[in-house]
Amino acid sequence: MSANDPGHINDLSKDQEESLKNFWISIIDKITNKNKISLEDFYDSTYGNELFNLFASDNPDVVLLRRLRARKWNVNLALEQLINTLEWRFQWGVNQLVAKGESELSYQEILTGKTFYIGYDRFGRPINYISVKNHIKGQFPSETTEKLTVLSMEIGRKLLHCPVESVTLIFDMTEFSMKNMDYQHTYFLFNLLQNYYPESLGLALIVNAPWIFNRCWYIIKRWLDPVVENKVHFINNIDELTKFIDLSNIPKHLNGNKPDFNYIPPTEQDNIMLSAFQNDFSGNKKARENHQQASINYLRITYQWAQTNHNKDLLEQRKKAMEQLRDAYEQLIPYITTRTHYHRYGLIEEPIFYKTYQRIQQENQQESVHF
Repeated sequence: MSANDPGHINDLSKDQEESLKNFWISIIDKITNKNKISLEDFYDSTYGNELFNLFASDNPDVVLLRRLRARKWNVNLALEQLINTLEWRFQWGVNQLVAKGESELSYQEILTGKTFYIGYDRFGRPINYISVKNHIKGQFPSETTEKLTVLSMEIGRKLLHCPVESVTLIFDMTEFSMKNMDYQHTYFLFNLLQNYYPESLGLALIVNAPWIFNRCWYIIKRWLDPVVENKVHFINNIDELTKFIDLSNIPKHLNGNKPDFNYIPPTEQDNIMLSAFQNDFSGNKKARENHQQASINYLRITYQWAQTNHNKDLLEQRKKAMEQLRDAYEQLIPYITTRTHYHRYGLIEEPIFYKTYQRIQQENQQESVHF
């Protein structure tokens, strides 16, 4: 699915747009009333801060529309799911994980290549390959595997390019045996997809599944929403797989032309830049203040827009406010996230890391001259 499909940002009916507006009003009222705060204090509340971290550089409407579609346009149910997501992100520490990045993971588990992104499918969706044979239940603590999975979810968001709004999962079942079957983690994965990252799965392909997986699938599919289950397809050979993915984006171990996953560890330059960002207290403070101001401005205009029928001036103001919010978040990126394998591999491009580092260097040089 993409931004141009019915029920998505570029193709909303009048009723769907009205539901979106009501959702916005419900969110703002819920958070301000719960904490007895004004819009100006919204950002500093736990839910408010988590909400804008959830938005990141996405269009906030797109994030909310995911919840509305997942809950069949029932605003109350969508609000419940969103609040549950914000609580989960806060309690689970998603922002802290994203800030520390790969350093928070098990290096040896990354090297297994059990999960990785390579290329895009024929619909423009980023592909997350899961090599099931490389996951051995109990080899690593479940907590570290869950962190690897959540970070992969967050990385997947950065790989999306408008109008695409979802990813493709490839479960490579080659050489699968029951030692690889981890029901607990499988449930964790699909719970993430259905409740905390709704509507982010576009397609799931189970490739080369042996007959012993049939009884496993009988258990797993009972956990799935019918909409999610309908996105799952079993693939038996390369000809079937190439209907969804070009050979150039299929790894060689699956008979494609793409080089197999080979993790690229942080470089010395990565570490130098990270240290510079961590010690740039004034830049960090300024970026956070700008993001806070942009968030409050966007929220104020959105609240007004949600309570009107059709106001061209408010629509234009809201569009500009969203662009300002996105720009402000971009300036914040080096201080709240880190570069990953996918930056070094070239799959994610975030030039703001280099721009910010160059600015810090120039400021330090100027201070040295004045000293």
